[in-house]
Amino acid sequence: MLLLYILIHLAGSLVAFDTTFENYTVPVSGKCILTCYVAEVRSFKVLWQKIDRINLGGNQTNGQQEEQLTLIAFDGIVYSNKDHYRLESDYVGSYNLIIDRVNEDDQGEYQCQINTEPRKTKRIFLTVQVPPRIIDFRPNPPIISIRSGISLTLLCRAEGTPLPHIRWRFRDIDMNRIDSLPPDNSNIWFIPSINNNFPHTVECIADNGVLPASNRIFTIHVEYPPIVIINKNFIQSQLYQNITLECSILSRPSARIYWEKNGQIIEENKMNIIQINQTMSINQLKIQMNNDDDFGQYNCIADNTHGRMEAIVYVLSMYLL
Repeated sequence: MLLLYILIHLAGSLVAFDTTFENYTVPVSGKCILTCYVAEVRSFKVLWQKIDRINLGGNQTNGQQEEQLTLIAFDGIVYSNKDHYRLESDYVGSYNLIIDRVNEDDQGEYQCQINTEPRKTKRIFLTVQVPPRIIDFRPNPPIISIRSGISLTLLCRAEGTPLPHIRWRFRDIDMNRIDSLPPDNSNIWFIPSINNNFPHTVECIADNGVLPASNRIFTIHVEYPPIVIINKNFIQSQLYQNITLECSILSRPSARIYWEKNGQIIEENKMNIIQINQTMSINQLKIQMNNDDDFGQYNCIADNTHGRMEAIVYVLSMYLL
């Protein structure tokens, strides 16, 4: 019996791996070949197993972990119920494990083991690269309406392997405004007081070097009371002359625009509205100077849910100047 033990021990001492430790990195959905070359395997059997370490509590660094061993293959036969595992022996002494269509769960430690006494083990650590994915907890809707002067917090959290890097950019203005952006790799952008000139669209981009990168776009509508601009505050005219008064209005949401004279609202059919964009319009009031009462002060008035503003145009008789 002792002699038999000695012979087995001597035979086992000749069995050796080409290396006892390796690291592999492969993108998700790719193919991975975990190599295991054994010299002088003789009558010994080769086993493949995976070790998963499960956190029992606490964080990943300090928490207790439990090892869970899963048999993948033994003596050339695959026992795992995962159909993307297979064995390959492309030359004598090779016992490679092939993982097709690698997924995130395949990450971890693998062991190629020989049933010598004591057992010999080659440890392989597989890292699965996962493209960035922005985690959308919906704290911010993709379209945000906010009043000017209010604070705004934009959130952009991402996961992936390796951990993604976060950066922000404006999509609809000159990139020279980089000083307004949060620091690189900030997943929170706090704007203490948003103003009317804040860019309409901003984007957060998550990138970890694994394609494709991920992004999230925020469309921001900054709402504010109307701003009424008059280009010419004084207009000269004569009796029986046709003139046009004009005011420009900036507002969000759109404002109701009308003209008044002596406290009376002027009929809409005398007005013409030119919509420049979503926030700016030009209102034109056409007047025929039929009598002296048509001279004097005209008020261009705009109001929306956030406030009201007016501006004054004076129509003066040329004979008074």
